[in-house]
Amino acid sequence: MAPANPFIDAHRTREPYHLTPHPVTGRLIDAHPGTRTLPMRLLVLGMSRTGTMSIFTALEKLSYRPYHMAKAVQAPKSNLNVWCEALRAKFHGQGKPWGRDELDKVLGNYDAVADVPCICFAEELIAAYPEAKVLLNERDVDDWLRSMETTAGVVLKWDSFAWLAPWDHTLLEPFWEHAKLVMPAQFHTFNDFSPSSPARGAFHEHYARVLKVAPAEKLLRYRVTEGWEPLCEFLGEEVPKEDFPRINDARSFVMIHRVMWYLALGKMVGKMALMASPVLAAVGAAVWWQRGGSISLA
Repeated sequence: MAPANPFIDAHRTREPYHLTPHPVTGRLIDAHPGTRTLPMRLLVLGMSRTGTMSIFTALEKLSYRPYHMAKAVQAPKSNLNVWCEALRAKFHGQGKPWGRDELDKVLGNYDAVADVPCICFAEELIAAYPEAKVLLNERDVDDWLRSMETTAGVVLKWDSFAWLAPWDHTLLEPFWEHAKLVMPAQFHTFNDFSPSSPARGAFHEHYARVLKVAPAEKLLRYRVTEGWEPLCEFLGEEVPKEDFPRINDARSFVMIHRVMWYLALGKMVGKMALMASPVLAAVGAAVWWQRGGSISLA
């Protein structure tokens, strides 16, 4: 049986919140109704494509409730749009930087985090949740670049995303706006993951930054190839009897983004048809009138 993948039905997930900017501050995050309901227990701060989906699945099996990019795209307007605000504030100086108050709104129902966009805020997360342990998932940088090149490096080269995004305000537009911010911020590139890519430097810088700020007594450097034992020992959990989930979701990653593309295309075609209908009707009526047309009711 194929492993569960939270991306699969993302496009069918009902939007929980339809946020509009706060009337006083103008920020979406200030209009977000979220609050902290679970204590934050674990910050998984390694780069994307270093086993984050395997760790995400493993944590769910250990009864954690982790937040991951797979969760963010299930409610893009209330997740990706507010993360865009946070990215603009941190990396472009636009607006107030996020602290625990803001993080609790988005992450309050989760007790662990992994993947982008959270890892862009490693320092903020460690400062906001000093009680949480830090798992630094690692991978050989060349293997990582190859993995990124076959996933994000593929879908973000689809130029048609740029002109399809405005037709899909629900999913593709939030995703695309988030991608344009998060990729340069975290990876120092938008879609180049070749061996000489600036992403190589971004990779090393990220790990050095986390190691500098994470408390050594709460930190585990970990590779998913190590399986359950070191992870469970670190978390104080019993080792499950089932095998550690080893998920290579590269194909699913590309497939899901292809689904997003087709959904946006469908919306574009549908909206263009609606826009064209009145025009075609008016043209038809004008032609009929000019020809002296009449309608017989007999």
